[in-house]
Order: sequence, then structure tokens, then C-alpha cells
Amino acid sequence: MATVPMRSTESRSFVDGPSMAAGVYVGLLGYLAGAVAGVDGTGRSVGFWLLAVAVALALGGRPELWVAFGHRRLLAVPMFAAMVPGIGLILVDETVGAVDVSLSVLFPLVGLMAVGLALWILGNRVYADRAAGDVRARWVANRDPRRRRWMHAGTVALVVGSVGAFAAVLYGLPSFFLSGAVAGIVILQISVRRHRTYEACEHGLRYIESGTVATSFRPWDRFDGYHETDGAVVLERRWRLDERMAGDEVPAAARDALEAAIGGSSRRE
Repeated sequence: MATVPMRSTESRSFVDGPSMAAGVYVGLLGYLAGAVAGVDGTGRSVGFWLLAVAVALALGGRPELWVAFGHRRLLAVPMFAAMVPGIGLILVDETVGAVDVSLSVLFPLVGLMAVGLALWILGNRVYADRAAGDVRARWVANRDPRRRRWMHAGTVALVVGSVGAFAAVLYGLPSFFLSGAVAGIVILQISVRRHRTYEACEHGLRYIESGTVATSFRPWDRFDGYHETDGAVVLERRWRLDERMAGDEVPAAARDALEAAIGGSSRRE
């Protein structure tokens, strides 16, 4: 595996954002375990604070951890580890009337999802800041026309699906799928209107979407090629969606930096 470059830092915080989020996450895990085991509320609260403070202090001032986790794509694991059982419990609660899902279990799972998201965002910010290196080019671009068309088509499909899900709710079926379809419509319509601020850096591509606080970073070896079409600049990725941006919004200096870092391709669309 390629080594992860990391810039040196002059000073280290005693406790930083990712370590605090990790502390709260572990504290909530302890609280949830106490609820399952039947521990009283006072005991669960004390256990939560003891775990949260201990973990935050143990991980504070160690940014190399977040760089390592970010490079291995592990920062999102805590959020999804809570999301899967949380969604499962909601489905069970809606579909199996005889099963009583305790709120003392469900609420900590929702809290774990939220704190896991915060850990993902804060950890990625440290990873992006320390692993990127010097900035070679900076620009702002929207998604290319083809990607926007696909997102609009996805919205139409979800609208149709939400109508069917609403009809199903009238016949007593779970409302979870209707809620998911509506959330998907909102997310797609917000995303299609957002632009991204890109930075071609020494060791990879860093970017942030407008209206968000989440910074993303992709090392250059995560891209398989670079090519241009009539309407887009495309950074190819083998197992994931390509990074596509409107071609007329990418300046020449940025194109040169991308091609030099990734390597060009003669393939046309």
C-alpha cells in the first residue's frame, strides 16, 4: 500500500474535534450497552461521561490516526455501523406490530449515527489538511451536463416511487420507503444545484461542496485516468463513480495539473 504523506505540525491540540466525536461515540456505545443490560439511568449517564472523556483524552493530539483511517476509508465505518441496526429496528417496529422497540435503545442508535457523521466529517477534514500537500491549482465548477441529467432522471424515478409508496401506506404497509423516497428527492435536488471548490494538490484532489462543511480528499492513485469530452472534464475511477465537472468551468492551469498528476487518456465519449 502506498504511504500516506503527512505534513508536520508545529503544535498539537490536547483534545481535537475528531477525538471528542470519538469519545462521545464510545460513550454512547456504553450507554446503549447499559440500556440493553438493564442498568439504571444514573449508572448509564456516569458510564457515558467516563468513557467519553477517557477516549477523547486518549485520542487527542494524534492527527496521524485520522490520516491513517482516512487513507484506508475507515472514517465512515462508525456511522454505518449504527445506521444498519437503526434502520433494521425501525423496519421491525413498522412491520412487526408485536415487537416493541425500546426508545432507550433506538435513541442512542440515532445519536450514534449523528456522532458517527460528525466523526466522518471532522476526521476527513484533518486527513485532507495533512495529506494533501501544497496546492497546485484551485477552481470552482458545477457537475457536468450528463451527471446533472442523470440526477434529474433519478429524481423523476423517486417521485414515481414515492407515489407508489404513498399508495402502499394507505393499505397499511410501512411508511419507511415513502420517507426514504422523499429524502432521496430532496438530496438529489439540493445536490444538483451545488458547485464544488476543487484544489489540485501535491498528493491528491481536495474539494468541498457549496453549502456544506465536509471536506473530501482523494489521493492521485485513486484515479485511473483523465480525459475530456465536449462538455466535461472526467477523472476516471474504476470501482466508483467518475468525478465529472463542467468542462467550460475548469481553467487551463487546472487541466494541466490534473493531467500531469493522473495521466491523460485518448478515450472520448
